[in-house]
Amino acid sequence: AAVFADSAGQQIAFAVGRQLAVRHVENNETNFLGTGSRIDMITACAVSNDRSLMVVAEKCSNEARLSIYDLKSSSTSPMKTMKPLSGALGSTRFVAVAFSVVSQEGGPPRYLCAVTAGSEPTLVLMNWESEKILAKCKLPGTVDRVAFPFQHDRTDVTVSGPHMLRLLQIRHAKGEVTLKTMPAFSGLQEKAQAILDHTWLEAGRGLLGLCAHEGPVHILSADELIVLRTIESAFGVEGDLEEVLPLCIRSFTHGFLLGGSHGYLAVWEEADDEAFASVDDGSEGSRRAPENEYKLAVAVKIREDPDAVCSLDITPSEEHLLLGFGDSAMGVVPMASIYGNEEEQVPINISGNHSAAITGMDMAVHRSLVVTICHRDSSMRVWNWATRTCEIRSKFGGDPPTAVAIHPFGYYLAMGFAEKLRFYHILIKDIRLHKEINLRGVGLLKFTHGGHLLAVTQGKSIYVYSVRTLEKLATLSGHNQEITCLSFDPEDHTLWSTSQDGKLIKWNLATFRNESSHVETGSERLAVSVISPDQATCSVFRNGKQLLQRFSQSDLEYEVELESNVKVVSLYHHHGNSMFLAGTARGGLQIYTSLPYQGKPKFVELALHGMACTAICVSVDGRTMVSAGADGVIFVLGLSGLSSPEEVNMLPTALHQSDSDRFAQEAEAVLASSQQIQKLEHKCQALMIEFREIKEKQEREFAQHEEAVDQLTRLYQRKLAHESDRLLTLRLQIDDLQEQKHKEEEQHLRQMHESAVAAQEELSRLLAERDLEIKKHQDLLAFVQHRFEEIQESGAENHDREVIRLKHQGWSALEEQKQVEEQLRKEQEKLQGSLEKQEKEREVVEEKQQESNSTLRSLHEQAEELKRTLHGLHGERQDREATLQDKLVSIEGYKSKQKTLKKFKLLLDQRLAEVSTSLQPKDSLIKKLNEDLNDLETEFDRQLLEQRHAVWKLVCMTSAYAHIDPSFSIDALGASREQEAQIVSRRQKAGILAQETEELKAQVREKDAQIRRFTSDVHHLVTEEPDVCYSCRLRSLRLRTRLAACCLRAMGLREDL
Repeated sequence: AAVFADSAGQQIAFAVGRQLAVRHVENNETNFLGTGSRIDMITACAVSNDRSLMVVAEKCSNEARLSIYDLKSSSTSPMKTMKPLSGALGSTRFVAVAFSVVSQEGGPPRYLCAVTAGSEPTLVLMNWESEKILAKCKLPGTVDRVAFPFQHDRTDVTVSGPHMLRLLQIRHAKGEVTLKTMPAFSGLQEKAQAILDHTWLEAGRGLLGLCAHEGPVHILSADELIVLRTIESAFGVEGDLEEVLPLCIRSFTHGFLLGGSHGYLAVWEEADDEAFASVDDGSEGSRRAPENEYKLAVAVKIREDPDAVCSLDITPSEEHLLLGFGDSAMGVVPMASIYGNEEEQVPINISGNHSAAITGMDMAVHRSLVVTICHRDSSMRVWNWATRTCEIRSKFGGDPPTAVAIHPFGYYLAMGFAEKLRFYHILIKDIRLHKEINLRGVGLLKFTHGGHLLAVTQGKSIYVYSVRTLEKLATLSGHNQEITCLSFDPEDHTLWSTSQDGKLIKWNLATFRNESSHVETGSERLAVSVISPDQATCSVFRNGKQLLQRFSQSDLEYEVELESNVKVVSLYHHHGNSMFLAGTARGGLQIYTSLPYQGKPKFVELALHGMACTAICVSVDGRTMVSAGADGVIFVLGLSGLSSPEEVNMLPTALHQSDSDRFAQEAEAVLASSQQIQKLEHKCQALMIEFREIKEKQEREFAQHEEAVDQLTRLYQRKLAHESDRLLTLRLQIDDLQEQKHKEEEQHLRQMHESAVAAQEELSRLLAERDLEIKKHQDLLAFVQHRFEEIQESGAENHDREVIRLKHQGWSALEEQKQVEEQLRKEQEKLQGSLEKQEKEREVVEEKQQESNSTLRSLHEQAEELKRTLHGLHGERQDREATLQDKLVSIEGYKSKQKTLKKFKLLLDQRLAEVSTSLQPKDSLIKKLNEDLNDLETEFDRQLLEQRHAVWKLVCMTSAYAHIDPSFSIDALGASREQEAQIVSRRQKAGILAQETEELKAQVREKDAQIRRFTSDVHHLVTEEPDVCYSCRLRSLRLRTRLAACCLRAMGLREDL
C-alpha cells in the first residue's frame, strides 16, 4: 500500500524491500527514510489525517518496534523510536497501526494504536509522545486493519480481520485508560464472509463502511451495533459491472470510494435530501432511511489492464487520489477527472516495480540501461538508471521469459523462453523481434564483455553463439546437474560456471575446452565472480557455514568463513579493484574491501531488499550500482571509490579504442554494404513521414485535450454550483441552530440565578454552624494546653535520668564498635592474603588456558587429518562393497551346496536312527548284566558274612569239642575249604562279566567318536573348504565313513552305517 506524504498530494510514501521511500509525483525524485540496518522487514505504516506524522512498524530479528517520522521536516531520521515491545506483548510483529484524529486546536494526534500478529492478537493503545502503553486488549481473531473515527467527540477504535469486526471503546476512569470490547454487529455474518477492509464515514455520524470478498458492501451503525444497509452490486448492475468485486474502501467528506477488481473505481456520495435532520434530533422521521443516505455517483475503469485496485488514499483537500494496483503499480488521479464522461480517458500517472520476484537482470555498458524480467507476471522492463525511469515495458502473456541479457552496446538484447531463444532490437519506446532460435528450457544468458559471444545454458550444457552470425560455435558439456551461474573474465579469455551439485568448471574460450574443474560433495556453490582470467571468487555454503573461496591459477588458493553465515547468492567484482559486492539471501548488500587470507573478512552491510538479493550490476565507471531482489524491487545506489577520476575521464577514449580494435572487421563490412545503407535511408524517410503524422496526431490530441479541459471545467463549475446550493442549505440550518442556542442560553441564565440564591442561603447556614464548631475547638485547646504544662513539669526529671542512661549506653556501644573495627581489620588482612593467593591461582589458570588453546589447535589439525582419513575410508568402503558383491555370488553357490548337504544329512540321520535301534538290545543286555552283577555282589557279601560267622562258630565249636573228639575239627575245616572254592569261582565269573561290560562301553565310545568326526568333517567341508577342493574332500569323507563301518563290523555292530 502507498499513502500521500504531504497535504498537497505531491509526494507519496511506500515500502520497498526493507526501506521506506518518499517519491515526488512530478519529477520522480526519491528519498529514503533512515530505517536502519537491523530491520528484517517493514510490516505496516500509517499517516495522520493532516499528513504531518508517519508511523512505521518494523520487525528487527526477535523484536518489534515503532518509528515515528516528521513529514513536514526535511530530516530523514525518525523523530522518535518506540522501545521494543516484544517482551510486553508476546509477539515480534505488528500488522496494523493507526493514529487518532488530530485535535481541534491543530495539535498532534493524541493516541497511537497498534495490533500484533497471530491468531490471538493484542490491541495496544499508546501515548506516542511519552512512549507509554495506556491499555491493552486481547482480540478474538486475526486482525489486519485498525481505524479511528474522524469525529473529535468519539473515543472509539475499530479493528477488522478475515472473519471479524469489533468496536472498542476508550474509557477514562480514576486516572486510568481502559479498552472495552463491544459485542459483534448484529446482522453481520462474520464467519460466512471474508472481510477485506473497513473505514469510518466522515459524513456518516457514527457510521462505518465495510467491504467483503464475496461482493457486498455493508453500512453499519457504531452506536446501535447493527447493519443498516447491504449493497449487493457496489459498482452498478449494467453490463459486466455486477462481476466487479470491491477490494478496498476509503472515506471522504461527502461519501466513500471503492476500489475493485479489473481496475474499476466507484464513488458513493451522500444523497441530496432536504428532509435531512441531525441524528441527535429525537423527533420521529428526523433520520433518513439508510438506503437513501448514499447513492452511486459514478463507476469508472481506471486503466485498461485487468489488475485490481488494492489500496486507496486521498489528500486532505480531496483534490488528488492515490491508487495502488495488484501488479505493484501506483497511480495519482485528480478527483475531478473521475466525474468525466465515459468516453473521456481518466488521466493517471502510473509507476511501480515488478509484482513478483525478479528472475533476471543485466546492464549495458555504452548506455545507461538495465533490463529485468519477472517470470510470474510474464513481463520485461528496460530501465534508465540515470533518469530513474522505466522506458520500455512488455508483457508476453502465457509465454513468460526465463532468462535475459543485454548487449554491452545497449541496442540489442536476448531473451530465453520455454521453447525459444529470441533476439530483439531496443527501440525508443518498444522492442522489435530480430530473430528466434528453437531452443527449449533456456536457463541463463550471458554476453561477453566485448559483446562478440553469447553463452546460453540448457540444463547441464552450455551453448556458445556468435553474436554477429547468431550461429552456434560450440557446446560445453561437463556438468552433471543444472547450471546455476556464469561469469566471464574481464578480457573474455575464460568462462567460469557452477552447477547444483557443487561443481565449478573453468572453460577456455579460445579452444572451448575444460581447463579445470572442482567438485565438493555435500556443499552448495551459490555464485561465482571472475576477477581475471586466472582468478575468481566463489560463494560456497557447506554444513550451515557460508564460505568465500579464492581460486588462482585454476586451483583453490584459500577459503574464508563469513561471520554472519548467511547465504551469499550473488557476487560482483569490479575490474581493477580488490573491492567486491555480495548479495545475501536475506536481501542485504555486503561491501568487502578485500578478501583476507586468514581471519574473517570485514564488511559493511546495507539493508535493501525484503527477500534475497538475486542480481548485482555496476556501471562501467564504477559510480552506479543496481541490485534486484526476489521481492520485485530494484535499487539504484551511487558508489565512490571503485574507479579513480583519471580512469573515468579516460573511459570514453578507452571504450572507443577497444570497440575499434574488436569490431574493425564488422565495421568495414557494414560500410561496404551500400544496399543496407540505402534501405536505412528509405527507412529514415518513412520514419520522417511517420513522425509528421504523429506530430499531426499529437496536435489533434492536444485540441481534444483542450476540449476535454473545457468539459471538465464546465463539470467542475456545475459541481461548484451544486456545492453552493448545499452550502446555502447548511447555512439555513446553522441559523436555526443559532436561534435554538440563544433560547437555551436564556433558560440556562434563569436556572443559574435561582441556583445562586439557594446557594447563598445554604452558605449562611453553614457559616453559623462553622462558628459554633470553632468555639468548641477553642475551649478544647485551652484544656489541652493546661494539661500539657502539668505533664511537662513531671517529665523533666525522668528526661534527665534517661539522658544519663543513654550516654552510658553510647560509651559501651563505642567500645564494642572499636572491637568490631579491630576484628574487621584482621579479616581485611586475611582477605588481602587470600586475594594474592587467588591472583597466583589465576596466573596458573591462564597458563592452563594457553595449554588448552594449543591442545585445541592440535585437535583441529587432527580433525583435518581425520577428514582426509574419512575420504580414504570412503574409497575403501567402495572397494569393500565390490568385494561384498563377489561374496554374495559365492553365497549363492554355498546355498546350492547346502541343499545337497541337507539331503546327505537326512540320509545320515536315518542311518544313525537305525544304528541306535540296533544298539538298544545290547544296551538293555548291558543294563541287565550290570543289575545281575550288583545282585551277585550283594549276595556274595551276604553269604561271605554268613560264612565267616559260621566259620567262627565252627572254630569255637571245634575248640570246644577238640578236647572231647579230635576228628571233629578236621571235617569242619574241609567243609570250609569247599565253600571258599565256590566263592573264588563266582568271583572269577563276575570279573569276566565286568570285562565284557567295559568292552561294550569302549565300543559305544568309539561309535560316538566316529559320529563326531563325521559331523566336524561335514561342517569343515561346508564352511572352510574352497570350491576347488569340494569333490576331493567329499571322496575323502566317504572313504573315512566306509573305514568306520568296517571297524564297527569288526566290533560286532551292524553294517547299516
